[in-house]
Amino acid sequence: MATVNDPVFVVVAIDFGSHGSGYAFSFRYEFATNPINISTPYWSSESGGDATYKAPSSILLNSKKKFVAFGHDAEDQYSTICEKNEQNSWYYLKEFKMKLYEAVVLGQDIRDDFKMEEMNGKKVSAKRVFRLAIKFLKKHLLDQFKERNLGVNNDLIKWVITVPAIWNDACKQFMREAAEGAGITGEKFCIVYEPEAASIYMRLIPVEKFVGENKTTILRSFDPGRKVMVVDAGGGTVDISAQEVLPDGHLKIIHKICGGSWGGEWVNQEYRKLLKKLLGGDVFMEFKQTQGLDYNEMMRCFETAKKSFKGNENFDISTRFPANLAELLESKTGCSISNIIENSRFSGKLRVKRDKLFIGRELFQSFYSESISMTIKEIKDILKHDRCRDVSAVMLVGGFSECPMLQKAIKDALELEVFIPVEGGLSVLKGAVIYGHDSSIVTSRVCNYTYGVSISLPFKEGEHRREKHYRWDNEDWCKHIFHVCFVEGQDVHVGDIGMIEINNTFESEDSKTKRTEPFAIEIYISDDKKPMYVTDEGCNLHAKIHIDPPNGIWPVYAFGWVELEIAGTEMIGTYVNAETKDRISTRFEFLPTGYKTLKGERERMREMD
Repeated sequence: MATVNDPVFVVVAIDFGSHGSGYAFSFRYEFATNPINISTPYWSSESGGDATYKAPSSILLNSKKKFVAFGHDAEDQYSTICEKNEQNSWYYLKEFKMKLYEAVVLGQDIRDDFKMEEMNGKKVSAKRVFRLAIKFLKKHLLDQFKERNLGVNNDLIKWVITVPAIWNDACKQFMREAAEGAGITGEKFCIVYEPEAASIYMRLIPVEKFVGENKTTILRSFDPGRKVMVVDAGGGTVDISAQEVLPDGHLKIIHKICGGSWGGEWVNQEYRKLLKKLLGGDVFMEFKQTQGLDYNEMMRCFETAKKSFKGNENFDISTRFPANLAELLESKTGCSISNIIENSRFSGKLRVKRDKLFIGRELFQSFYSESISMTIKEIKDILKHDRCRDVSAVMLVGGFSECPMLQKAIKDALELEVFIPVEGGLSVLKGAVIYGHDSSIVTSRVCNYTYGVSISLPFKEGEHRREKHYRWDNEDWCKHIFHVCFVEGQDVHVGDIGMIEINNTFESEDSKTKRTEPFAIEIYISDDKKPMYVTDEGCNLHAKIHIDPPNGIWPVYAFGWVELEIAGTEMIGTYVNAETKDRISTRFEFLPTGYKTLKGERERMREMD
């Protein structure tokens, strides 16, 4: 927790959502008196509309890929560009967050960078996009502080960036490097998992901030000893965590964080798939690329309909069908949209009147089916776990949680109290600010994997595999041994350390030639609780510690040890030289995702426009 001598004066959290992005902050003195006294700016468009606590996740770059605008400003300027038919000279990206995860699912190596496609198919560096977006939000905040004469410079700020729990370590490292590129570095930066952040906020907000059938039950859900599940249903992902409230009010994570990429955008994609089948993929893509203003407005109207649909309507659901889309279709096919519907399998389920598309209730409901069924299955699987059988309540947060369809389906499927914070969309952002002030609020987590270090042991015939044998200093050794420091499913606390001695000798003439060479400590993860070798199936290299010889040369007997320390959402790997006590450390993500790619998910990602 922040102290009087702590150089952190203010904590700022940044949340990139699939549909909306924003930041929140609080000063140290505010946190000390009221932890939930957290400020969030409001964003609005010059073209009108209500102010919101998040700006659209849209960014506009010029022909030289220089930053021009973000959020509503990017959308408004791009609309003007489309009216002038100049979009091919600009780079416009919308809802770009999930493109990072999609790249991983599709097998791309994102460790350095990868290319994103903007609205019209042109390629741009993904790291550049994220760096510029973070840089914009950072500048927006500092400008606000300057206007208020607060005198806060970057050195006094701790930054927290939220990430979905299903993102793997490569995604999280990508975000860390993008933040560093935007000038957010070192100890003043950390990552927090979105459902954990929501849990932190949940623990502190007053009961009247919830919507539920029985507020008394909700209040009891936060008593010490109670267990609560948080379902963070966002635009791109659904992340699920379960935690227990401890006697001191802190949280203990009691199950591996799970989830998948079946958030609200899955429903939108089902709608776009319908349009592609009805209109043809070529017509749909041409409309999207040449009529960006109308395409965005069409999808905004669908988003509104999606979030208000209850499933018990006795009328067709209407959404916008732009006139220029109907005109493009007729020019390409020679048929009107009404004729195409009448001769399709959607006859009787769809109809168009002027610029409105009316969708039958059952057809509209089908857009939600897969997303909701996968969410409920994941929840039920977690509740079967021994630690989670006595979970007393489920909290829904995130933008997709506002959908009545999702709310009703989860309530009908579970014999538990289900409730939604009034500002559920802000719970992740505000929880991240609280975490930045006091990361110890989450006292323990569950290892998603087994963590360990690759070592060598004296070779034992009949016990070790012959292909692992090698000679060093005239002795027989076995390489690639997986020395376990933390076991999959183990409860771990901040500050826990796993240790292993690492000793090297350079006695023989051959080994002496290696005394000036650096070596690397390799840290591995495994699906198995008791892996034998780091080369076994399910084992993956997770991090390396590169070590140079002291004063340019290793002593004949080089003794030391490796520490793996739990540090919140990160792990710190350190090599300690036993003689000099010099320490060489590297930070890496502690909880790579426990999520497994769904069958057919790669194909679905490739189909996404």
